[in-house]
Formats: sequence, C-alpha cells, structure tokens
Amino acid sequence: MRTDGPITRRLFAARRDILRGDSVLAVLIFVVVSIFLVNLIASIWHNVHFQKDLQQEASLENAKVVGGMLAKTGEVLLIADELSMLRRTVTEAGLEHHLHSCRVVFPDGGVVAHSDPAAIDVLDLPESWGGDARGYSETRDGDTVTFRFPLAVPGRGHAFMEITAGLNSKPLAQLEPQTAQMAIACLALATMLLVQRHARFRLKAIGAIHDALSAVTEGTDDVSALELDPELGTEAVAWNRLLGEKHGQQVREAIEHIKVSMCEESEARIELTRMCDVLPQGLMLVNEKLCIEYANGAAAVLLQAGRDDLADRELAHVIDDPDVLQAAQDVLGGAARPSVVERPCDGGTTAGVLRFTVRPICGDDSRSAMVLIEDVTQQRIAEAARNSFLAKAAHELRTPLTNIRLYVENAVDHCGSDPQAVARSLNVINDESRRLERTVSEVLSVSEIEAGSFDLQRDDVRFDSLMEHVRADHEATAQKKNITLQFDMPPKLPVVSADRDKISLAIHNLVGNALKYTPDNGRVTVSATVESGRIILDVTDTGIGISKDDLSRVFDKFYRATDRRVADITGSGLGLAIAREIVGLHGGFISVESEINSGSTFTLVLPVAEEDAQNEGPNATARRSDGH
Repeated sequence: MRTDGPITRRLFAARRDILRGDSVLAVLIFVVVSIFLVNLIASIWHNVHFQKDLQQEASLENAKVVGGMLAKTGEVLLIADELSMLRRTVTEAGLEHHLHSCRVVFPDGGVVAHSDPAAIDVLDLPESWGGDARGYSETRDGDTVTFRFPLAVPGRGHAFMEITAGLNSKPLAQLEPQTAQMAIACLALATMLLVQRHARFRLKAIGAIHDALSAVTEGTDDVSALELDPELGTEAVAWNRLLGEKHGQQVREAIEHIKVSMCEESEARIELTRMCDVLPQGLMLVNEKLCIEYANGAAAVLLQAGRDDLADRELAHVIDDPDVLQAAQDVLGGAARPSVVERPCDGGTTAGVLRFTVRPICGDDSRSAMVLIEDVTQQRIAEAARNSFLAKAAHELRTPLTNIRLYVENAVDHCGSDPQAVARSLNVINDESRRLERTVSEVLSVSEIEAGSFDLQRDDVRFDSLMEHVRADHEATAQKKNITLQFDMPPKLPVVSADRDKISLAIHNLVGNALKYTPDNGRVTVSATVESGRIILDVTDTGIGISKDDLSRVFDKFYRATDRRVADITGSGLGLAIAREIVGLHGGFISVESEINSGSTFTLVLPVAEEDAQNEGPNATARRSDGH
C-alpha cells in the first residue's frame, strides 16, 4: 500500500505539531511530579512517630473496652450456667476483634471457655470452685497486652476473663495511601516519558486510520480500499481485522438467525427444567415401564440420592415402599384420581415423614405419571404437639369439673338435712372453681406464648409495692399450713420497667409453689437485693426439694416431678413455664437450686429501669467497676 501522497504529507505535518506540544507537556508534568514527591516524602517522615504512638494508644483502649464488655457478659452467662452461649460468645469475640486469645479460667488454671475450642479443659461447671476475687490487672509484653478481669459467681466462686490483644505498632500501614500516591506519581512520570518516546512511531498509523475513517464517512465501503499496510504497526493490523469482521457480519447474522430458530424449543425445555429445580417439593416423571425419566434437585435431596443416579432407574430401586409402587402402577394402569401415600423415612441422623402424591399425565400415544414428594415432618410434629397439649389441658380441666359436679350433687342431697355438709361442699366448689379459673388462665397464657402473641404492656412498676401485694395474697395460705412466710426486703427497691400483671403472675407462681410444696410448720423466705442494675429475688423454702433428674425439666410445660409426694398436690405443671417465659420477655432469667428433702431456692433476676440503675449509690457503682 502507498504511504506517500497528500494523505502522507498531511500526516507528517500533524505529527510535528503534536510532538512539539508533547515536549512542553512532558517538561511541565516532570516538574509538578517532582515537587509533589519531595513534599510527600517530607510529610511521611514527619508523621511516622506521631502516628505510631497514637495507634498503639487507640489499640490499647479498644482492647480494654472490648474486655470490659465481654467480662460483664461472661459473668451473666456463668451465673445462668449457659456454657454453650459463653463459649460461642468468647469464640465470636476473638474472631470479630482479632484477639490473640480470649478465655475464661478458674483460679486453679482450668479453662472453661476459649477462643480456640481445642484449649477448653473444663467441660461442665462444678457446683463450686472457690478462689478469691483478685482485681483487674493489665500486663504488657512487647507488642501484646493481656487484660485480666475478675468474674464473680455468687455461691460458687470466682473466675477470670483473660484477653490478649496485639498492639498496632505498624504506623507505616497508615502511610499506604501516601505511598500509593508517590508510586502513582512515579508511574505517571515514567509513563509520560515512555509515551513521549514512542508517540512518533504510532502517529503514522493513527493518521492513516483517521484518513480511512474519513473515507468511510464520505461513503467508501470497499474493504480493499480501506485496508492499511501491516508494517504501520499493530494498530493497522487491528484495523484490517475489524474490516475483515465487517465483511462477514451479514453471513454471521444469517447463521445466528438459523441457530436461534433451531434452539427455541431446546431453550424452552431448559427453562422448564430450571423452574422445576427451584421447587421445594421433589418432582419425578415416571414412564409406563416404571422408570424415572426426570427428577429435580429436591427429589434427589429428599430421597438421599444423587440426581444423576435417579435418571433412567427403576422406581422400585429408588423407593422401596410397596404402597408407593402400587399407587404408581394404578395411575399408569388407567386410574384417573391421584393417589397419596405417606411413609416414615430414616435419614441416618434425622427421621421424618414423606408424602408421595402420584398423578397421571396423559399423552397422545403414551401414559406417564408424576410423583410429587413433600416433607411433612414438621406438620406431623406440630399436630402431635397440639394433640398432646389438648389432651393434657383437657385432663387438667376435667378434674376440677368432676369435683364440682360431685360436691354439687352432695350439696343438693343435704340441702335440708345437713347445713354443715352443704357449707363444706360450697367451700370445695369455690376452691375447685378458683382452681379451674387458674388452669384456664394458664392454658390461655400458654396458647398466647405458642402463638407468639404474648405481648407486654410495660410501665413503671414500684417493686416494693408489688412485693407488699404478694405478701398480702399469700399470708392466708401460709397461716393455714402454719408456715412461716418471711419477706427480707431492703428499705427501698427501685422502679422496674415491666408489665405489672404479668410480672406479678410470675412472682405469685414462685411463692405459691414454695408454699404448696413445703410441709406444715415449714419456712418460706422471700429476699431481694439490687446489684449491678438488676433486682435479684430469691424464694427459698424448706420443702420436699427436687431431685437431680427432675431439676432440668421443672420449667417444661405440664411437667410434674416423679416424686410420689407430688402426686397428692394439685397443679397443672404450667406455672413455672409461664413464669420463665414472662421473665425472659422482660430481659431477665430464672434459675433453681434444690436438694431432695432439703428445700429449693428459685432465683428471679430482672433489669431495673436505667435511671434507677444510675441512682443505686456508690456501693453499686463500685461493684460494677469491679466487674460484678
């Protein structure tokens, strides 16, 4: 291809103008970048020492704050005996805050929680472990610092939250943006020099391409006339390749149109397969020979088989239930109505119930069946739980109704001859009706809990006034059984943000249970303390106690202890379950300690209102600063 003539002369003239402007621009860029680099280097060396001290101090304060918060949380979880939650909290804190180590240790060195689960050597909390409450300590070793926070578990002992964190002693890491700017400036300077050096070799090809584009604008569409000499460089080669692609564009469009027409049916089938794969139910297509022609992903999961393993296999080799096989045979044999079969399945680690629905699919010259597989395990579990709940509730309601009916008949029989018998019958009817009312209220509360509609109507509640009402309500019962009912309350109790009716119900259940399961001439003590922004209410009795086997289930709905002495005491088994739910909704918790024949202690912990927590006095403030 010719490179002289008018086009070439115009190209060289433009080239001289561009080179002259590029030289001036290169000098200006060089000066500006040099000044910038000098200032940047001076700024880096000026700030390095200041940033080092600042970052280490910030790292130290951050680790201390994280340790203090984690110590408070760990103490609460130790008191509640929530080891799994404590360990998970320690592990997540170590990962989230990039701690070297985070652990909870006993005074004897036993590790009960660690950010590295392999380092745990105490699996269960002992009844007590002793130890003294040594104060907070801080140890620094090079670039690491270890904080030691004391944890106090009332009645059991002391433990320590140890956190080891690294100090950020790499101030140069903060200088990465400036270093990057310096590198960019150097790269820009080098790039400018390289562009200026090689620009003269590329301007020739660029000018030729410009002239070719002008020819296209003027209407020239001859590919051979627009081609450039490949010796002009890679730009000319790329330009010639684009022209070649233009030449075959119409042919490719025609071919693509044919491909689209041929693939429309295939794409529709693929789209249908994708739609079936997103279904949560398993779906299989079975032909007349009882062979599986198609199975979606959910079917493979529910049948615990690979999806590729299901294709072209006989249905009998995948499902060994004869009822399902017979339903498929009936549908393929001409049955018009679908068949539904449910069967239990064992998945190795879990068991459940699968429902198979077999429906006919009629074609022009063939017949096939669709097998729909659903996991109905949760439905069956819910139905079983509902039936159990109704059965137990009906049993608890039938007993007082039967007693009422019997004593009504007795009162009717002696209404004229024995007034004392009538009075006794009326007293029993009154007691049973109150029992029936309590049972119905408890059942309704459980129903609200199960339905998620057990809402709180919070208000400011004076706890000392609430406890006076509790004392007044239970004094008669205590006097009737000759039980000493003692309330040990501080001079002033704070205000709590709570639902008065529901929190009163929870406390009534605890005190009522203590009186119910304490023999005559016994003692029930209700005491309250305020610590660390919480009210701690202890209900202690000298009753029959709770065995270790029953202790873990006393808060289950409808559960009654297996002790034979409990059989003669009336109760629905719902009071403690409702009390725990109420206290949990208020942000607190209930725990129990008991020994058989030695009595029990139920502990209720509630957070107080924030403004009252701030007014607890210097003693409470000192306790919180010590980590209690």
